[in-house]
Amino acid sequence: MSRWLVCAINALLLILTLFAPAGCSQAPAGNPAVVATTAPSPASNTSYPALTGAPTASEAYPAPGATYPAPPGAGTIEPEATVVPDAVIEVFIGKHRLEAEVVATPEKRSIGLMFREALPEDRGMLFVFAGPYTGTFWMRNTRIPLSIAFISQERRILNIEDMQPFDEVTQHAPRGAAFYALEVNQGWFAARGIRPGDEVVFELPPGLVIR
Repeated sequence: MSRWLVCAINALLLILTLFAPAGCSQAPAGNPAVVATTAPSPASNTSYPALTGAPTASEAYPAPGATYPAPPGAGTIEPEATVVPDAVIEVFIGKHRLEAEVVATPEKRSIGLMFREALPEDRGMLFVFAGPYTGTFWMRNTRIPLSIAFISQERRILNIEDMQPFDEVTQHAPRGAAFYALEVNQGWFAARGIRPGDEVVFELPPGLVIR
C-alpha cells in the first residue's frame, strides 16, 4: 500500500472520530434537548380535549326531525329550569279550570317544561303558534309525565296524547291544524273526562307577541 493511501485513510478516520459525537448526543445550541416520548396507555388518566364537529349519538335528532330541538349547548350546560312565560292565564274546559303559562315565541316554546321537577295539579303550559302547526312534540330533558292536547283555531281539542319522561323517540303530532297545544300533568284530562271535540276557553292577553 502506498504511503499516500495510508495517509489518506488516517486523515479520514480522524475526521470521523471528531464529528461523530456532535451529531448524536448534543442538542443544537440555543434549543432544549429533545426527549423521546411515548403515547399514554389507554388505562392512564390522561384527559384529552373533546372533539368538535359532528354531534354525538346522544345529540342526534330522532327521525323524523324534531320540531323542538334542545337549545344550543344542551347536554353540557342546562338552560334555566323554569321558563319565564309571556303570561299566565285562566283556561276552562267545561267546568274544569286551570292556570296556564303562555309561551308564544320559538325560544320559549323550544324549552317548554324541560328540567322542571314538578308541575302543580291545576297548572299547565299553553303553547301559542303564529299559524297552523303540523309539527311534532317530544320529551327531551323533560322529567314530568305529561298529557298534551292539540287545539284548533276554533279552540276545540283535536287530540290528546300521553307523553313519557325523557322519551326522545316518540313524536306526538296534532291530528289537524293546531294553533295551540296545552300540556298538563299526565292523566289530568282523562281524570276529568275531557276528550277530543271539547271546547277550550281562554283569553290571550292584549298585545301578546306571537312568533
